[in-house]
Amino acid sequence: MKHLKIFVVLSFFLIFSVVPSLSLEGAIKFPGNIAVFLEVADTPEERTMGLMNRDSLDGDRGMVFVFRPAQKVTFWMKDTFISLDMIFIKEGEIVNIAENTIPNQTDVVYPSGEEVTEVVEVNGGFSNKQNIMIGDRVIFENIAEIDYSQKPVLKIIKD
Repeated sequence: MKHLKIFVVLSFFLIFSVVPSLSLEGAIKFPGNIAVFLEVADTPEERTMGLMNRDSLDGDRGMVFVFRPAQKVTFWMKDTFISLDMIFIKEGEIVNIAENTIPNQTDVVYPSGEEVTEVVEVNGGFSNKQNIMIGDRVIFENIAEIDYSQKPVLKIIKD
């Protein structure tokens, strides 16, 4: 029994020291309590790399691109080997969806259409399969970079 405990503990440390961190930061919840765990891309370098050079993406995984302040954005699929759905979000509301993007090309681009605060990439076909639509509200959980409560407040200071 003692050897089994040692084996389990050593296996745990070996697994987590060999497997690279996926930097899963949090999740997004869609209507119907559908959750996807997200990696966060909030720096220019991370946004440039996105999901490039990946052969697959688990069905409950994705990436969120954070834009502060809100802005119009355009995405492409350079060196991205899997089809994606790009879900464009402004302050918790889906404003556009690019479904089943074409992998590994730069001829077609996918614009947000309007200013957005986040773009979530998931496997191609996810939106249709889960009945995700423009106008749906989403909730981000455990992602420090996404906090809609930090609205500017006008303060009047009297002398």
